[in-house]
Amino acid sequence: MNRIDLRFQHGFEWVSSGNIALKGYVFDKEGEFFAAQEAVRLFHPVDGIKALEKILKQVDGVFTLVIDLPEGTLIATDPICGFPLFYTKKNGAWMISDHVDAFKEQKSHWEFNEAALPEFLSAGFVLGNETLVRDIIRTQAAEILCLHHNGNKEQKQYYWFLPDHFSNQKKSVLKQELKSILQNTTNRLIKSLEGKTAVVPLSGGYDSRLIACMLKNAGYEQTICFTYGRPNKESEISKRVAEALGFKWFFVDYSKINTNDFTADPGFIDYCNYAGNISSMPYLQEYFAVKHLKENKLIPENSIFIPGHTGDYIAGSYLEKTIRTKRNRLHNDGKTIAARYFNFLPLSSHHSQIIKDRIERWFGNYTHPVFEASSNYDATTEDWDLKEKFSKFIFNSSQVFPFFGYQFRFPLWDAKLRTFFRRLPFELRKYKVLYDEVIQEEYFIPANVFFHQEELNVKPSALRFKNLRDKLKFLVPHALKRNRLKNRDYLCYHVFTGEMKRSLIDKGVKVPARINSYNTLICLWYSEIIRQKLTS
Repeated sequence: MNRIDLRFQHGFEWVSSGNIALKGYVFDKEGEFFAAQEAVRLFHPVDGIKALEKILKQVDGVFTLVIDLPEGTLIATDPICGFPLFYTKKNGAWMISDHVDAFKEQKSHWEFNEAALPEFLSAGFVLGNETLVRDIIRTQAAEILCLHHNGNKEQKQYYWFLPDHFSNQKKSVLKQELKSILQNTTNRLIKSLEGKTAVVPLSGGYDSRLIACMLKNAGYEQTICFTYGRPNKESEISKRVAEALGFKWFFVDYSKINTNDFTADPGFIDYCNYAGNISSMPYLQEYFAVKHLKENKLIPENSIFIPGHTGDYIAGSYLEKTIRTKRNRLHNDGKTIAARYFNFLPLSSHHSQIIKDRIERWFGNYTHPVFEASSNYDATTEDWDLKEKFSKFIFNSSQVFPFFGYQFRFPLWDAKLRTFFRRLPFELRKYKVLYDEVIQEEYFIPANVFFHQEELNVKPSALRFKNLRDKLKFLVPHALKRNRLKNRDYLCYHVFTGEMKRSLIDKGVKVPARINSYNTLICLWYSEIIRQKLTS
């Protein structure tokens, strides 16, 4: 018989009814919000994969579902795998848990997955269903699993970010449609908050500003905004937005945080184990800010965080940078994807080849429905990006909120928004042209939170220049890269990772001399924590 061990009750609790356990929240096909026991009841008719798939294709939300059936354990994850589970085969049956320590308790010796280390250090996540520990497997985004009691496994995908067609409507009609969808998204968000305080991590960019404006337009005054780092242009814009909207605003100055020996803090180690999931980089970006807000009681205990993931991406901001194909090819290859996404540090040709081979193996196992292809960009790369990088790296950064006991909502990942943008023609998606026009006209200008020439890289010309600069950065001497990295480090990552680097050196770990991102040091430090756990 399978063994199920569900332990993490941070922010979102596991709730059970009959043979079903669920963590997270669900919107049904009418857009009604369900959490806890009500959400579980949505799945009570399920008696197998087909019945479950039918329901999953009609709902939305962030959840993981576990159903105990006579033949085995049925597991389903939402399209970003907001609450990953892990499993391994033991004595012919399956052990399933949301906590890696549960596996350590059942087996004393596990091996580090060396093959996955190059991709982890260069991109911040492990590809596919592998982890940094051999033989411990993790659930994937939009996946249905049936782990049979006899040790067999069935699995399938039920969601893809692929266009079934491209809209031929006029731009004016599409703009009106987007305005309507955003209004409906706002209504669903407000209902889901259930009167609790909304906390918006407000940057100088567009996505979080849009969320703040949506809340203001809905008259939701129980809203607090915050930003963090050291004072910079983004924090100035953030403050101006909050003041214009009449929301309380906090700034957590990272240059004043005492980081001495923070890597030895048991609470920080617990966070890394929770958010890292032996497969993702534990994000530092908001950890110290949320910790500060909680410890100083600046927000209510039942607050709900609403980050801006990931309006700009589905709106098209990355099409030219990473999804665009060369010379009108329909598909990117493993080499192209490796070069565009796995670049936290310069890779040897050997490690580049390893990553390329592992990407191509991922696509070798990739099945998808028929979709409308574009000669301008590779839709399958975009789907891969959302299932891999965005699921395990970007969305996973929000694990900091449940760790400190708070829930989150992702309104800009709303299913109707995703459907709208994946059908939008390339010319209206690239550089997020339509998205920017609508939110400027409908939200920012009326609320006096559009700052024209002071905005950060919002014009297509500025984005084109940034893309060109990124392509040519390999020509820049490393010393200049290092100085530029530090000068633009408004989040004080050089301080945090400096502590990690010293810790690694003290342990005799070789630290790369050349890096393109401080994230490499975080990933290396965390991978060594895992190694230590495996040998202790």
